[in-house]
Amino acid sequence: MREITAAVALVLLVALAGCGGLGGDIGGAGPLGEPSPSIESVSAPASLEHDERATVEATVRWEGLASDADGSTADTDGSADEGSSNATLDPVRVTVRVGDRTLRAENRSVPANGSMTVTAEIDAAALDPGEHELSVSVGAASATRTVAVAEARAATFVVSEVDAPERVEYGENLSVVATVANVGDLTGSQTVRIRYGTGATANRTVALDGGAEARVSVTFADVRLDGGDYPAVVTTANRTRERTVSVVHPSPYGKTTLRLSVDDGAVDRNVSGVVAAATGYWERNDERYLGYPVDYERVGDERDADVVLRFDRVERCGVEETNETRYFGCADLLVDEPREPMTATVDPRISDAEMNATIIHELGHVQGLEHGEEPTGLMAETSTLATHRPVKVHLRAESGEVPRRVEDAVATGLDYFADREDIAGSDEFAWEFVDEAREAHVQVTYDDRGEVCFTDGGGSCTVDGEYYGQEDVRLEGVDDEVVAWHVGASFAPVLLEEVPPELTGEADRREREAWPA
Repeated sequence: MREITAAVALVLLVALAGCGGLGGDIGGAGPLGEPSPSIESVSAPASLEHDERATVEATVRWEGLASDADGSTADTDGSADEGSSNATLDPVRVTVRVGDRTLRAENRSVPANGSMTVTAEIDAAALDPGEHELSVSVGAASATRTVAVAEARAATFVVSEVDAPERVEYGENLSVVATVANVGDLTGSQTVRIRYGTGATANRTVALDGGAEARVSVTFADVRLDGGDYPAVVTTANRTRERTVSVVHPSPYGKTTLRLSVDDGAVDRNVSGVVAAATGYWERNDERYLGYPVDYERVGDERDADVVLRFDRVERCGVEETNETRYFGCADLLVDEPREPMTATVDPRISDAEMNATIIHELGHVQGLEHGEEPTGLMAETSTLATHRPVKVHLRAESGEVPRRVEDAVATGLDYFADREDIAGSDEFAWEFVDEAREAHVQVTYDDRGEVCFTDGGGSCTVDGEYYGQEDVRLEGVDDEVVAWHVGASFAPVLLEEVPPELTGEADRREREAWPA
């Protein structure tokens, strides 16, 4: 009985072997013995940027299948025409997934040639950053890959370029243009800071998508810096770039602020106010007469100074030297480039009024002006009453107060010249009373008796005043009716190009009383 059973079992085993059951692919979804697919290759990127798209392509093959007899072939997506499908096999389920997302799911007929291509699109923007499993299933066959999705980079603003001219003239406008890029992936906004030189700053807010760029421009108006190189700096939170732009300054000194050292030890009074008034004159009139800006800054050490102002007696100036010339000051004349330092000297014995005019004059030389240049009055080679505007007059009495009638008569005599148009070396004349001799260019002294000009009688004369170079017009024992005439006769030779006959000594009493008509 056991032999019969063994024989039957052997026959069954041979029968199965003859049907190919032992050599078939039993891993497929079809009935035992039907061909099953195998995934030969999967083409997919190993990594994707956060917003990148890519195509997954898998090649699937069934072994042992042939094309139809009519020679038809599969479509480009791997499917076959209905007439060319392998009718012996059921449609196969095709699925492509990434993570928990299905990219493709469909039933496909098995191509007659046994070869199928499966494709799907991956959109990284729909996935979280990190690694994801990519799976391709065709029937019972499957394959997996790992796809990494990069995390989106935060908005990052950088300066890629700064565009500006190589040089800018003093007082002109400077335009700076910067190219700013967002090298991150996300949209963002940021403040871009643009600075030029030591302080001029402007901010601009820029909003950009990831990967985009924009041009940001700033115009710095009326650039007023000392000559030299200055950086145009463009700054974001992530990067700074700069470009050098040179300022061309019109001053021979190459800068606006000149450091001034003052040595006033030889002066018997405080003249800081006089010096400040003189430097202030040039600070107010620099563009008009110099053609470039200037400011003065007091420094204590001569070694730090651009200009040194000394107070000392001036016996000679340059090559000139005569016994009759009285110098109020002397200075270096700026030609081409300044010395280090430039020097101006002013006589300490002159009045504050004359000192002010002399400092202005000598600083004019230090700044490049020669005699006769504008302002012609202050830059005249010789200082006279006609060169001062206004002429400051100190009216005093030898004893007691100056009578009001005398003050009015002196004013009348001076007003005569203010109305004339033939003032020597000037186009106008102006005057004012001051309270002290130190404030005056000239003194007028009223003496009702008189002992300086005349020992008896009365009249007028001109003598030295209280300060070096200052004159004192003395009116001694002069009747009220002719005070104005004596003032006119004393000032006329200095102020007028030609003295009229009525102001000479030839005028009689009646002409003097009637003057000015």
